[in-house]
Amino acid sequence: METLKQKIKNKTAVISIIGLGYVGLPTAVYFAEKGFKVYGVDKLVRIVNGLNKGVSHLNELGLDERIKEVVDQNKFHCTNNTIDAVSNSDIVLIIVPTPITKDKEPDLSYVVSAAEDISKSLKKGQLIVLESTVYPGVTDDIVKPILESSGLKAGVDFGLAYCPERYNPGDTKHTIDNVNRVVGGITREWADITKEVYSHVIKAQIDTVSDIKTAEAAKVIENIQRDLNIALMNELALIFEKMGIDVIEVIKAASTKWNFNVYYPGAGVGGHCLPVDPYYLVSKAREFGYHSKVITAGREINDYMPYHIFELLRDALNDMEKSVKNSKIAVLGFSYKENVGDVRETPVEHFITELVKRGAIVTVVDPYVDEKYIKSFGVSYSKDIYDALKEADAFVVMTSHNIFKDMDLDKAKKLMNNPLVIDGRRIFNKDNLDKRGFTYKGVGCL
Repeated sequence: METLKQKIKNKTAVISIIGLGYVGLPTAVYFAEKGFKVYGVDKLVRIVNGLNKGVSHLNELGLDERIKEVVDQNKFHCTNNTIDAVSNSDIVLIIVPTPITKDKEPDLSYVVSAAEDISKSLKKGQLIVLESTVYPGVTDDIVKPILESSGLKAGVDFGLAYCPERYNPGDTKHTIDNVNRVVGGITREWADITKEVYSHVIKAQIDTVSDIKTAEAAKVIENIQRDLNIALMNELALIFEKMGIDVIEVIKAASTKWNFNVYYPGAGVGGHCLPVDPYYLVSKAREFGYHSKVITAGREINDYMPYHIFELLRDALNDMEKSVKNSKIAVLGFSYKENVGDVRETPVEHFITELVKRGAIVTVVDPYVDEKYIKSFGVSYSKDIYDALKEADAFVVMTSHNIFKDMDLDKAKKLMNNPLVIDGRRIFNKDNLDKRGFTYKGVGCL
């Protein structure tokens, strides 16, 4: 342990990062830039080969120059061999996906696989840290026994800790180095050592909690709280649509009170956290005989929103004596959030699936998402907004990319067969579009 402390202090500790996605890759780059030798581990050979040439598979993160620099400095090397990387490392960070099954149950297969690979080359004095979002107990009850199958004992022969990731891809303000972090360790000493590791890249505050389960619980409720707040706004939008009240104006008015927290409704919630993490706690609570009510209600509302957008479109077309079948619909955006290409749990998938099922002619515009992936849903693809709008019967905003906010609305109207706008992200002003001759329907504003 003392040897590891010294290595961390003088930056000679070697770090392996398992999982090179939206969190793992930038984490690896930050540690390499601080002078640590970092091994990046990913199962996909194309990702490994590209990164070793200084080319990122996540273009929108803008990391290529930084990756190339640390690769050229021999501070960052990628491999698909977890066992080799771990055997040459002092510290291992597990930053792998934690999705859910079709039945909304936790899928810990990536975590289990990583732990099994680590156990095959685990050495005395190493520190293993899980960052992936899980329910309380995963590190102690699942990861720890797998690691201890090596014959080594956690807390005695090797360190074990949980430091949940807090990263928002595309957010230039809340980057990895300037957000507060939480650490829980198998012992207080191992928690302090883990804190010391992260202090080399985190400029913000790092809080140590009493144990690993507390840290795991803190992470999962961060996302549950946000999911529920958004669900509340979505439900209010549904109510105020029926009452003829603009929900956005209501929120702005309510926000003049000092203790009102601002969240906005939309076309659905996506990403690797909010649509997934609540089900982890719901599942674990069920094991203890408690059946969640509020958490699942929030999930139900948020899951419904892309279908509500379809209903707004269907009803507006019906009012114009058109049906969804054979209507040409331009869908603006496929990724779950603005200005990135992350399609994990995107609500747009449900929306376009409904359109295709009803016989619509669909073109999706999203320059951030792979064309082949979008076409796999049985729709057309365009990088150009105006090409997609030619003879369109409606366009539907599903993702608030900047290119959509900046579009020439007069040009758009001239190209369209029927100037109908369904605004699932409320990026346009209704009065402005009404004056230009559009028929406008937005979430919480009819």
